[in-house]
Amino acid sequence: MGITERREREREQLRQRILEAARDLLSEQGLAGLSMRAIAERIEYSAATIYLYYKDKNELIHGVVHAGFTVMQEYTRAELAVLGETASAAEQYAAMGRAYARFALENTAYFRVMFELPGAARFEWEDCAARDPSQPDGFEAVVEMVERATAEGSMRVPDPRRAALIGWGLVHGLTSLYLSGNLVDRVTSNESFMELVEEAMASLQATGGASARRTKAGRRSRSAPATR
Repeated sequence: MGITERREREREQLRQRILEAARDLLSEQGLAGLSMRAIAERIEYSAATIYLYYKDKNELIHGVVHAGFTVMQEYTRAELAVLGETASAAEQYAAMGRAYARFALENTAYFRVMFELPGAARFEWEDCAARDPSQPDGFEAVVEMVERATAEGSMRVPDPRRAALIGWGLVHGLTSLYLSGNLVDRVTSNESFMELVEEAMASLQATGGASARRTKAGRRSRSAPATR
């Protein structure tokens, strides 16, 4: 390896250390705990060195969120790869839920910054420069999967986009409750939590048809003329 290649590798390693320090500070202390000085203390460099890589705190937060979504996408791809190309859309939809929960369990600091830090949501995944343009963003991929499952008949929902949002809320809510310790008396291990996620994803598919029928019935009742 030449001098230029070695220096570039060292620069990238330091950039990664800066991002990881920023991620951990944000997860542990929130926005108030993030500063160039605090990062410098963690990685034992000067604050001036941090500014050579990131111009301000906003750019650092953007970098952490970007890195987190990149890792989460890798989890999703891995879960889908296990299923194989012959898996149904419903099975792939469940795999996305598993990937989301597993990512949160194994990358809790990223998860907290990405979804619990006030203001982090404004850094949209589609704005990340290194995103693979051939891939839809996370939520749109879930919507597409619900649409495919509906077309296959394994899910019956009146609005795939709303169904995808409800599914996200369900898995995210359970994950947040578990990570915050609120399920400690009911879910005693990561394995039992993942079983709970599987049950949640299965319940969405099982109740999809009933929900669609109730929605259609409700629409009919609202539109039907009053009888005396």
